[in-house]
Amino acid sequence: MIEEKTREQIIALMKREVVPAVGCTEPMAVALCVSRATEALGCRPEKITALLSANILKNAMGVGIPGTGMIGLPIAIALGALIGKSEYQLEVIKDVCPEAIEQGKQYIDEGRIDIQLKQDCCDKLYVEILCEGGGHKACAIIQGSHTHFVSVTRDDEVLLDEQASHSGDCDEDDITLNLRLVYDFAMQAPLNEIRFILETRDYNLKAAQESVKGNYGHCLGKTMDRPLSHGIFGNTIFSRILSKTALATDARMGGALIPVMSNSGSGNQGICATNPVAVYAMENENTEEELIRALTLSHGLDRQLVRHHLSDGRRL
Repeated sequence: MIEEKTREQIIALMKREVVPAVGCTEPMAVALCVSRATEALGCRPEKITALLSANILKNAMGVGIPGTGMIGLPIAIALGALIGKSEYQLEVIKDVCPEAIEQGKQYIDEGRIDIQLKQDCCDKLYVEILCEGGGHKACAIIQGSHTHFVSVTRDDEVLLDEQASHSGDCDEDDITLNLRLVYDFAMQAPLNEIRFILETRDYNLKAAQESVKGNYGHCLGKTMDRPLSHGIFGNTIFSRILSKTALATDARMGGALIPVMSNSGSGNQGICATNPVAVYAMENENTEEELIRALTLSHGLDRQLVRHHLSDGRRL
């Protein structure tokens, strides 16, 4: 049996990295940063300047923003300032409503938002937001991971000053994972300690179910789910795994106001670590314990492979 302290470290790591998110995580990280800067400013910003890394710009400009029917960063930034709450983390704009959308459109039309590439930025995930209003300035910076604030200031007052780690994706208390440790943890941990992982199934399969009700993205999952398509794609457990996974990602990237359980800052990674396992378990009539341990293994490996150093020092 893995030692209790080691289990606690892995569980803390997973609970920090496997969290709900609405929409693509890049524009949501920008909206989150805007909301934090706005809160520090203490009033509605008259002007917002966003300095972003190239990777954030690339991933955020062409995706749907949940609940808006709009695409790209301007509306995400506007809503982050108008109705965003930083306490919601990657669900920062989940309170969006038609009135807020209209206000956001007006905010954009008034030219209050300036989006720029952060020059000489070597971090792939970097968001710097400067809000101005009421004769004051506030700045918030996210770096390294989608919810990791490293700096918040208001005028000359420093509200937060946390130097980003070299890699920006792990804390000092993080445990170094490897394949054997993740497997042993998933197979040996007491069920009551890892039962929380079932929330990934609840979120991500619900996202697939809700996706059928609309036309999101390229509708790949919805097309595969239609009886008429079974003659092309087949009607097997494999095709149903593909359909339920694609349905959830279609909705997420297409701007549906549907939360998914993300992994390591990526909603698509969270979906891909969840839905294939959950669909297989249902169709294969696996026990709840088998499902819990399989989901724990899937999400643990996703976290370890994508965001962590392997024990032999290699980086994937």
